Amino acid sequence: ARRVSTVSFTSSKHTPQAIAQKLAEQNIFVWSGHNYAIEVVESLGLRDNGVVRVGPVHYNTLDEVNQVIEAIAELH
Repeated sequence: ARRVSTVSFTSSKHTPQAIAQKLAEQNIFVWSGHNYAIEVVESLGLRDNGVVRVGPVHYNTLDEVNQVIEAIAELH
C-alpha cells in the first residue's frame, strides 16, 4: 500500500540528459540513460539517449509530485 510507480519518459524537444540537468537546477533529481533496462530501451529504439526516470517514493508529498509535473510541463 505504500509503494509508488516509477515513470520513464522521453521528449521530442529535449534529450533525457538535458531534462535531468534542467530539473536538477530546480532541486528535482531524476535519472537519465538506460537505467539498467538496456534491453527495453533498445527494443524501444531509444539506445542513443535513453529515457528520463522519475522514481518517487512513499514519503514524497503530493506537492512535490505536482512540482515535478509542473517543471516538466514548463520544458515543453
